[in-house]
Amino acid sequence: MTGQLSPLAQGKAAGEAGYTTLLLKTGQTTQYDSELDDGYYEKGVAKSYTVNTAGSQSGTTNVNLAHYAGGAGAIAFNNTTHKITDSGNGLALFKTNDVILTDSASNPGPFTVTTGNNAAEIVCTGATFVNETPAGAVTISKREAISNNTVLDNNTGLVWLRYCCAKFGVSSNGNLDWKGNLYDAFAYCAAANAASLGGYTDWRVPNVNEFMSILDFEATTNLPDSTAFPSFPSEVWTSTTRVNGTTSAYQFYQPITVAAKAGDPKRVILVRGG
Repeated sequence: MTGQLSPLAQGKAAGEAGYTTLLLKTGQTTQYDSELDDGYYEKGVAKSYTVNTAGSQSGTTNVNLAHYAGGAGAIAFNNTTHKITDSGNGLALFKTNDVILTDSASNPGPFTVTTGNNAAEIVCTGATFVNETPAGAVTISKREAISNNTVLDNNTGLVWLRYCCAKFGVSSNGNLDWKGNLYDAFAYCAAANAASLGGYTDWRVPNVNEFMSILDFEATTNLPDSTAFPSFPSEVWTSTTRVNGTTSAYQFYQPITVAAKAGDPKRVILVRGG
Protein backbone atom coordinates (compact mmCIF):
# COMPACT_ATOMS: atom_id res chain seq x y z
CA MET A 1 0.00 0.00 0.00
CA THR A 2 3.03 2.29 -0.28
CA GLY A 3 2.10 5.43 -2.15
CA GLN A 4 -1.53 5.41 -1.02
CA LEU A 5 -3.00 8.91 -1.31
CA SER A 6 -4.62 10.71 1.58
CA PRO A 7 -8.28 11.75 1.12
CA LEU A 8 -7.14 15.31 0.42
CA ALA A 9 -4.66 14.19 -2.22
CA GLN A 10 -7.32 11.99 -3.79
CA GLY A 11 -9.60 15.01 -3.99
CA LYS A 12 -6.92 17.08 -5.64
CA ALA A 13 -6.27 14.32 -8.16
CA ALA A 14 -9.97 14.27 -8.94
CA GLY A 15 -9.92 17.98 -9.69
CA GLU A 16 -11.60 19.24 -6.53
CA ALA A 17 -10.88 22.82 -5.50
CA GLY A 18 -9.52 23.76 -2.08
CA TYR A 19 -6.50 23.24 0.09
CA THR A 20 -4.12 20.43 -0.81
CA THR A 21 -3.18 19.68 2.80
CA LEU A 22 -4.58 20.12 6.29
CA LEU A 23 -3.04 19.48 9.67
CA LEU A 24 -3.61 16.09 11.25
CA LYS A 25 -5.92 15.55 14.19
CA THR A 26 -4.14 15.55 17.53
CA GLY A 27 -5.72 12.26 18.55
CA GLN A 28 -7.53 13.85 21.50
CA THR A 29 -11.05 12.46 21.35
CA THR A 30 -12.32 13.30 24.84
CA GLN A 31 -13.92 16.61 25.79
CA TYR A 32 -12.69 16.96 29.35
CA ASP A 33 -15.18 19.56 30.61
CA SER A 34 -17.81 22.00 29.37
CA GLU A 35 -15.24 24.20 27.63
CA LEU A 36 -14.96 23.68 23.89
CA ASP A 37 -11.51 22.16 23.83
CA ASP A 38 -9.75 20.12 21.17
CA GLY A 39 -11.68 17.01 22.20
CA TYR A 40 -14.92 18.80 21.30
CA TYR A 41 -13.84 20.01 17.84
CA GLU A 42 -11.43 17.19 16.83
CA LYS A 43 -10.32 19.28 13.89
CA GLY A 44 -7.94 18.00 11.25
CA VAL A 45 -7.39 14.93 9.13
CA ALA A 46 -7.83 11.57 10.86
CA LYS A 47 -4.60 9.68 11.37
CA SER A 48 -4.26 6.54 9.29
CA TYR A 49 -1.52 3.92 9.18
CA THR A 50 -0.61 0.81 7.23
CA VAL A 51 1.60 -1.71 9.02
CA ASN A 52 3.99 -3.51 6.66
CA THR A 53 5.19 -6.95 7.80
CA ALA A 54 5.73 -8.82 4.52
CA GLY A 55 8.64 -9.13 2.11
CA SER A 56 11.57 -6.92 3.06
CA GLN A 57 9.58 -5.71 6.06
CA SER A 58 9.31 -9.20 7.61
CA GLY A 59 11.67 -10.82 10.08
CA THR A 60 14.74 -9.07 11.47
CA THR A 61 18.05 -7.66 10.26
CA ASN A 62 21.31 -7.77 12.19
CA VAL A 63 22.56 -4.24 12.83
CA ASN A 64 26.11 -3.77 14.13
CA LEU A 65 26.90 -0.59 16.05
CA ALA A 66 30.41 0.28 17.21
CA HIS A 67 30.50 0.97 20.96
CA TYR A 68 34.15 1.04 22.02
CA ALA A 69 37.60 1.53 20.51
CA GLY A 70 40.34 0.10 22.71
CA GLY A 71 43.71 1.80 22.63
CA ALA A 72 46.63 0.48 20.60
CA GLY A 73 47.81 -2.79 22.13
CA ALA A 74 45.21 -2.65 24.91
CA ILE A 75 42.79 -5.40 23.79
CA ALA A 76 43.74 -9.07 24.12
CA PHE A 77 41.95 -12.34 23.29
CA ASN A 78 42.53 -15.55 25.26
CA ASN A 79 41.12 -18.81 23.92
CA THR A 80 41.78 -20.75 27.15
CA THR A 81 39.71 -18.47 29.36
CA HIS A 82 37.46 -17.18 26.55
CA LYS A 83 38.16 -13.68 27.80
CA ILE A 84 38.60 -10.37 26.08
CA THR A 85 40.72 -8.13 28.29
CA ASP A 86 41.44 -4.41 28.10
CA SER A 87 44.28 -2.65 29.88
CA GLY A 88 42.39 0.57 29.25
CA ASN A 89 39.45 -0.66 31.36
CA GLY A 90 36.71 0.23 28.92
CA LEU A 91 34.74 -3.01 28.63
CA ALA A 92 32.09 -2.37 31.30
CA LEU A 93 29.52 -1.22 28.72
CA PHE A 94 29.36 -4.78 27.32
CA LYS A 95 26.73 -6.58 29.38
CA THR A 96 25.91 -10.25 29.89
CA ASN A 97 24.01 -11.63 26.85
CA ASP A 98 25.23 -8.88 24.51
CA VAL A 99 26.27 -10.15 21.08
CA ILE A 100 29.50 -8.47 20.03
CA LEU A 101 31.88 -8.33 17.09
CA THR A 102 35.36 -6.87 16.71
CA ASP A 103 37.36 -5.50 13.80
CA SER A 104 40.24 -7.84 14.60
CA ALA A 105 40.81 -10.00 11.52
CA SER A 106 41.69 -12.98 13.73
CA ASN A 107 38.79 -12.56 16.18
CA PRO A 108 35.85 -10.99 14.37
CA GLY A 109 33.16 -12.91 16.28
CA PRO A 110 30.27 -12.85 16.74
CA PHE A 111 30.69 -13.64 20.42
CA THR A 112 28.03 -13.79 23.13
CA VAL A 113 29.02 -12.16 26.41
CA THR A 114 28.43 -14.63 29.25
CA THR A 115 29.99 -12.49 31.99
CA GLY A 116 29.92 -8.79 31.32
CA ASN A 117 29.79 -5.37 32.99
CA ASN A 118 33.46 -5.60 33.94
CA ALA A 119 35.81 -2.82 32.84
CA ALA A 120 38.94 -4.98 32.63
CA GLU A 121 37.59 -8.19 31.09
CA ILE A 122 34.54 -9.95 29.71
CA VAL A 123 33.95 -13.67 29.20
CA CYS A 124 32.44 -14.76 25.89
CA THR A 125 31.25 -17.84 24.02
CA GLY A 126 30.63 -18.41 20.34
CA ALA A 127 33.31 -18.31 17.68
CA THR A 128 36.72 -19.77 18.56
CA PHE A 129 39.19 -17.25 19.94
CA VAL A 130 42.66 -16.83 18.50
CA ASN A 131 45.18 -15.94 21.20
CA GLU A 132 46.44 -12.48 20.32
CA THR A 133 47.07 -8.94 21.47
CA PRO A 134 46.70 -6.83 18.33
CA ALA A 135 49.23 -3.99 18.11
CA GLY A 136 46.66 -1.53 16.85
CA ALA A 137 43.39 -0.24 18.22
CA VAL A 138 40.45 -2.68 18.27
CA THR A 139 36.85 -1.55 17.86
CA ILE A 140 34.11 -3.64 19.46
CA SER A 141 30.52 -3.45 18.24
CA LYS A 142 27.22 -4.63 19.64
CA ARG A 143 24.85 -6.54 17.36
CA GLU A 144 21.07 -6.44 17.56
CA ALA A 145 18.49 -8.26 15.45
CA ILE A 146 16.02 -5.45 14.77
CA SER A 147 12.54 -5.92 13.34
CA ASN A 148 12.13 -4.97 9.68
CA ASN A 149 8.47 -3.99 10.24
CA THR A 150 7.54 -0.52 9.01
CA VAL A 151 4.53 1.76 9.38
CA LEU A 152 3.30 3.90 6.50
CA ASP A 153 1.54 7.11 7.49
CA ASN A 154 -1.20 7.20 4.86
CA ASN A 155 -1.54 10.99 5.17
CA THR A 156 2.03 12.25 5.19
CA GLY A 157 3.66 9.43 3.22
CA LEU A 158 6.34 9.07 5.90
CA VAL A 159 7.52 5.51 6.58
CA TRP A 160 8.43 4.78 10.17
CA LEU A 161 10.45 1.93 11.60
CA ARG A 162 7.91 0.18 13.79
CA TYR A 163 10.25 -0.58 16.69
CA CYS A 164 13.22 1.13 18.34
CA CYS A 165 16.49 -0.63 19.01
CA ALA A 166 16.45 -2.29 22.43
CA LYS A 167 19.99 -3.62 23.02
CA PHE A 168 22.34 -0.78 22.09
CA GLY A 169 23.78 1.90 24.34
CA VAL A 170 25.87 2.04 27.50
CA SER A 171 23.29 0.02 29.47
CA SER A 172 22.31 -2.33 26.61
CA ASN A 173 18.69 -1.15 26.88
CA GLY A 174 18.35 0.87 23.66
CA ASN A 175 19.00 4.28 25.24
CA LEU A 176 21.48 6.27 23.15
CA ASP A 177 23.11 9.67 23.47
CA TRP A 178 21.89 12.22 20.94
CA LYS A 179 25.32 12.87 19.44
CA GLY A 180 29.00 12.90 20.27
CA ASN A 181 29.98 9.24 20.69
CA LEU A 182 30.31 5.97 18.80
CA TYR A 183 26.81 4.78 19.70
CA ASP A 184 24.73 7.95 19.48
CA ALA A 185 21.38 8.35 17.70
CA PHE A 186 22.90 9.36 14.38
CA ALA A 187 25.50 6.58 14.45
CA TYR A 188 22.67 4.09 15.04
CA CYS A 189 20.82 5.51 12.04
CA ALA A 190 23.94 5.13 9.89
CA ALA A 191 24.36 1.53 11.04
CA ALA A 192 20.71 0.80 10.20
CA ASN A 193 21.26 2.17 6.70
CA ALA A 194 24.47 0.17 6.28
CA ALA A 195 22.48 -2.98 7.11
CA SER A 196 19.56 -2.04 4.79
CA LEU A 197 17.16 -2.36 7.70
CA GLY A 198 13.65 -3.07 6.42
CA GLY A 199 15.05 -3.07 2.88
CA TYR A 200 15.89 0.66 2.95
CA THR A 201 19.10 2.70 3.13
CA ASP A 202 17.66 6.18 3.67
CA TRP A 203 16.54 6.10 7.31
CA ARG A 204 16.99 9.25 9.38
CA VAL A 205 16.19 10.55 12.86
CA PRO A 206 12.81 12.38 12.60
CA ASN A 207 12.50 16.10 13.20
CA VAL A 208 10.28 17.40 15.98
CA ASN A 209 7.30 18.18 13.69
CA GLU A 210 7.38 14.72 12.15
CA PHE A 211 7.55 13.12 15.55
CA MET A 212 4.66 15.18 16.88
CA SER A 213 2.55 14.06 13.92
CA ILE A 214 2.26 10.48 15.21
CA LEU A 215 1.47 11.32 18.84
CA ASP A 216 -2.09 10.95 20.15
CA PHE A 217 -2.79 13.67 22.71
CA GLU A 218 -5.32 11.74 24.75
CA ALA A 219 -4.98 11.57 28.55
CA THR A 220 -3.13 10.19 30.33
CA THR A 221 -0.32 9.80 27.77
CA ASN A 222 0.27 10.93 24.22
CA LEU A 223 1.75 7.69 22.94
CA PRO A 224 1.14 6.89 19.24
CA ASP A 225 -1.43 4.38 18.03
CA SER A 226 -0.66 1.17 19.93
CA THR A 227 -1.56 -1.12 17.02
CA ALA A 228 0.80 0.61 14.62
CA PHE A 229 3.52 1.21 17.23
CA PRO A 230 3.46 -1.46 19.97
CA SER A 231 5.66 -1.05 23.05
CA PHE A 232 6.46 2.57 22.23
CA PRO A 233 9.02 4.02 24.67
CA SER A 234 8.35 7.03 26.88
CA GLU A 235 11.48 9.01 25.96
CA VAL A 236 12.63 9.40 22.34
CA TRP A 237 15.05 11.72 20.55
CA THR A 238 14.23 13.95 17.59
CA SER A 239 16.86 15.36 15.21
CA THR A 240 15.88 18.97 15.95
CA THR A 241 18.45 21.05 17.83
CA ARG A 242 16.97 23.11 20.66
CA VAL A 243 16.91 26.82 19.92
CA ASN A 244 18.42 27.97 23.21
CA GLY A 245 21.18 25.41 23.53
CA THR A 246 22.63 24.03 20.29
CA THR A 247 24.46 21.15 21.97
CA SER A 248 21.09 19.65 22.92
CA ALA A 249 17.94 18.47 21.15
CA TYR A 250 14.19 18.29 21.48
CA GLN A 251 12.94 14.95 22.72
CA PHE A 252 9.63 13.28 23.44
CA TYR A 253 9.17 12.83 27.16
CA GLN A 254 5.80 11.33 27.94
CA PRO A 255 3.47 13.15 27.97
CA ILE A 256 5.12 16.27 26.51
CA THR A 257 7.89 17.29 24.14
CA VAL A 258 10.77 19.07 25.85
CA ALA A 259 14.43 19.94 25.40
CA ALA A 260 17.07 17.56 26.72
CA LYS A 261 20.82 17.42 27.04
CA ALA A 262 22.68 15.50 24.38
CA GLY A 263 24.41 13.34 26.98
CA ASP A 264 21.17 12.09 28.55
CA PRO A 265 20.40 8.76 26.78
CA LYS A 266 16.98 8.22 25.15
CA ARG A 267 15.47 5.78 22.66
CA VAL A 268 15.52 6.41 18.90
CA ILE A 269 12.85 5.79 16.28
CA LEU A 270 13.75 6.13 12.59
CA VAL A 271 11.79 7.54 9.65
CA ARG A 272 12.21 7.88 5.89
CA GLY A 273 10.55 10.02 3.23
CA GLY A 274 9.24 13.54 3.57
